[in-house]
This record gives sequence, structure tokens and C-alpha cells, in this order.
Amino acid sequence: MSEKQYRDQIDRLTTELAKLRSDEGKAKAAASKARSDASSYRAKIKPTTSSSMARSHESSARSADKRAETEDTKVAGFASKIADRTKKLNTAETNLARERQAAARKEEQFTQRRRREELDHAKRVARLSRPVVRHVHEIQQVPAPKTEELRLLYLTSNPGMNLRVDAEVGRVQRAVRGTLHRDYVEIELRPAATPQDLLDGLNDLRPHVVHFSGHGGDGAVVMDNGDVAEPQEREVSIDRLGRALGAVDRPPVLLVLNACDTVDGISDEVLSAVPLVIAMADSVLDEAAALFATQFYTAVASGQSVHNAYKQGVLAVEMGGLDDESWMIKLLNRDDVDPADVVLVRPPADVL
Repeated sequence: MSEKQYRDQIDRLTTELAKLRSDEGKAKAAASKARSDASSYRAKIKPTTSSSMARSHESSARSADKRAETEDTKVAGFASKIADRTKKLNTAETNLARERQAAARKEEQFTQRRRREELDHAKRVARLSRPVVRHVHEIQQVPAPKTEELRLLYLTSNPGMNLRVDAEVGRVQRAVRGTLHRDYVEIELRPAATPQDLLDGLNDLRPHVVHFSGHGGDGAVVMDNGDVAEPQEREVSIDRLGRALGAVDRPPVLLVLNACDTVDGISDEVLSAVPLVIAMADSVLDEAAALFATQFYTAVASGQSVHNAYKQGVLAVEMGGLDDESWMIKLLNRDDVDPADVVLVRPPADVL
């Protein structure tokens, strides 16, 4: 049984024991009174008492004796039930203690496993920010390491055709093309994205950043079914989205959910898969989402940290006259990762 079931059983047995002990006490009191009544009747029989009255008193005394015996039988029955319930209560309390110990052990094991996973993930994040040089003894010189391009998987979904996600993507692409380090940013666009497009993109591109633009809310994002004639919504929970991001050897560093009401869906499980998440705390206007995304990726492609790129994106929304929208844009991070330390675009030194 579960811990709750044991607690419910203990509460029920405790209530039953209290009732049985109360009934036992009443039966004992009734037996004592009956014996006292029998003694009183017999005390009334004197040498001077008439035979008829003596018989009457003795009859009353015997009746009281029978009542006492009946109450004694009840007392014995209650005592047996009390012993049975006490035994069951002790067993339930022992089982509850064991269940709590087992739960504590599982929690400790989960915590230790999660810490190991977070440490491994932090190491992977760190490796994204610095090249690895392998020394080969057969050659005299080690060539300079090739800088890894930032790979951005850009997913858009608009089956209801009521969002300007295409305009947002166009702005981002034009802005990134105008940055200093544009050659070190690869944007892979998957329009009308289906859940399968997400999985394929993770496998094909191995992205550092996954961006979703579309509808969201109630702990989920709305993707496409991929049908040309009858496009329909395919709801994917953010928890399941996080599981998909964690189901690859090199999970992304950043997840951007440019969709309404997505902050509440960011759980510890999502952050264990991807250490940095940008999401919206309420319904956000298309223009605010586009302004933020454009300036955010412009800053990222210029070599800014995720933290400063986020601040620039929020500032762009405010400077665009949409101050009421800027507060909705939230940057969340896992405890062991500082957004100010994560730089997604690091070109070679001679380009700086």
C-alpha cells in the first residue's frame, strides 16, 4: 500500500480503538452497577423478612447477577476486539515507517542521480564554450581548432493562420545576416512544424538552441499536424518537449518558447534537460515576440552572453513602445548554470 493508504488505515484503526475502549468502559461500569444492585437486594433479606419478600429480593438479586454476567461477556468481547485492532494498528504503523524509509531512500537516490546528470550536463555546456585540442604525436604542429557554428533549430507552427510567425522569422534572418559573426550562425527553419519535425531536427542538426514560435498555454505548445488540406493543431506538453530535448547525446543549451503562457510549464524536469529557457508569463503580442526574437538573436550573433542578449531583447520591446509586454518575457536557468557565463557564438580570435 502507499503511504497515504497506511495513514488512512491508522486513522481508521485509531478511531475504532477509541470507540471500543469507550464501549468497554461502559460495559465494565454496567457490570459493576449490576453486582452492586445484587448485593443491595441480598442485604435487604433479614431474619425478620417475610418469605415472600425474601424471594422477591433474591429474584431481583439473581436478575442483577445475570445483567453483570451479560456485561462481563461484552467486556470480554470488547477486550478481544481491542487486542485485534491494537495489533493491526502496530502493524500499520510499522509498515508506514518502512514506507517512509523506502520513500526517503528513493528520494535520495533520485537526488544523487539528478546531481550526477546536472554535473554531466554542466560539463557539456562548458564544452560548447571552449574548443577541444587533441594532441597527435605523429605530427609536429597542431592546427588551430575549428570554431563550431551556433546551430539554431527554428520551429514555427500556425495551423490557425492567425499569427505572424513568418514575419518574425524573416526579421530574425535579416538581422542575423547583418551581424559581425553571421558566418558562425546556422538557422535551420522548420515551418508548420510537427512533433516529428522536432525529433528529426534534434537528430539532424544537433542544435545548441531550439526556438518555437506559435501558440502556447496550459503547460503546452501547439504544433502542426503537417496536413496541407486540413491543417490541425497538435498539442505537445512542455514536459514532453523537455523529455525530447533530453533524449539526445548532446542536448541543447537553450530553449526559447516564443508562445503565450509557457512559463508555468517549465518544470525542474525541463531544466534538467536544457539549462536555459526563455518563455512567456502571459499572452504576448506578435509584435512584442518579433521585436524580442530579432534583437535577442542579433545580440547572440554578435558574441553577447545569453543574459545580455535577453536584456537587449526586453529593451527592444520597451523601446518599441510595448512596455506592458516586456515584463512577460522571462529567462529561467538551472541553479548550476549562470546565463551571464554562456556565450553561444565564439568566433576565432583573429576575427574579433
